[in-house]
Amino acid sequence: MSALEQEIIEKFRQLAPENRARILSLLQDEVTAPQISLAEWLAKAEAVRFTLSPDTSGHIPTASELVNEAREERDTLTTPRA
Repeated sequence: MSALEQEIIEKFRQLAPENRARILSLLQDEVTAPQISLAEWLAKAEAVRFTLSPDTSGHIPTASELVNEAREERDTLTTPRA
């Protein structure tokens, strides 16, 4: 068993019984959820792109541009300020 697995089990054991059941259910859902391939994800992302309104110059952002924008926003929110 890896150190990460041991740590997860230790943290799980620290939970209250009702929270254990909830977390166990969430994990089971995660394991049994159908996995999406990269090609399927890209196709869905491309479909979403077509539902976006173009900006003032007529440019419609690509999936890559949207992901990069989300990362920039995340990094701005998580970067400690001096």
